[in-house]
Amino acid sequence: MNDVLPSITPEKEVSISFAEDYPSVALTTSTGLVFVKKTDILYCLAENSYTNVYLKGGRKVTVSKHLKKVEQALPSGTFVRIHDSHLINLQHLVRYVNDNHSCVLMSNGEELGVSRNKRKEFLQRFVKI
Repeated sequence: MNDVLPSITPEKEVSISFAEDYPSVALTTSTGLVFVKKTDILYCLAENSYTNVYLKGGRKVTVSKHLKKVEQALPSGTFVRIHDSHLINLQHLVRYVNDNHSCVLMSNGEELGVSRNKRKEFLQRFVKI
């Protein structure tokens, strides 16, 4: 029986990788894919098993993925977790406030809390003068 089947040699494994500096990312929604520039993403907020991605211009895209998956798809040098449910784009960070509760002010005026567990790691990313 082995004589009947032609010899099959496994092909080289093909892997597709996208450069971290590729300007856009595909966001998976319930109706398909939405392509946005990474620089247009202000921040992402987890909501159960979905993630709301907030963009420049007041737009919001709900992604049918956990925040962890969204975080893995974005460059770690630019996007940072400040809370279990908050991922921000450092390019849109305006201010860090450390009074009664730690929070950041984003370029759209939104204020997001920084958790105690994430605060130290977050602050170590910056050179302070």
